[in-house]
Amino acid sequence: MTTKLAQLGQAAARLRETCARAALAPFVMLACSPAMAALPTMPAPGDAIGGGTVAQGDWLGTMGAWIKAGLTILVLVLAALGFVYVLMGALGKWRAYSMGRAEIGDLKEYFVMGAVLAVFLVVMGTYAFETLA
Repeated sequence: MTTKLAQLGQAAARLRETCARAALAPFVMLACSPAMAALPTMPAPGDAIGGGTVAQGDWLGTMGAWIKAGLTILVLVLAALGFVYVLMGALGKWRAYSMGRAEIGDLKEYFVMGAVLAVFLVVMGTYAFETLA
């Protein structure tokens, strides 16, 4: 008799667990379904690498446009860093000249070299932008 009661108790526990899983099934189905929100589309940052426009839904062209924008920002940052280094060097050379450790010829040479380097940075940045366009 006790074995029959134990079997009946186990059957009731299995039935409870099965009912709980069945009651949880609609929630799991709703939680796993995709969201139906109308998300905005992200616009491309500009033209594609070849210079053409990026079509709607063209993820490869969009990635190329983002890479082009990133490279443009990198070139501008490197050019600005070059200008800062030239300016710091010019101030250091001016300080050495004012303390008597450098000649006027050294100062002029550094300023000419700094101007040439600044022009070179601008030309190379422009060439990089035109190559990507």
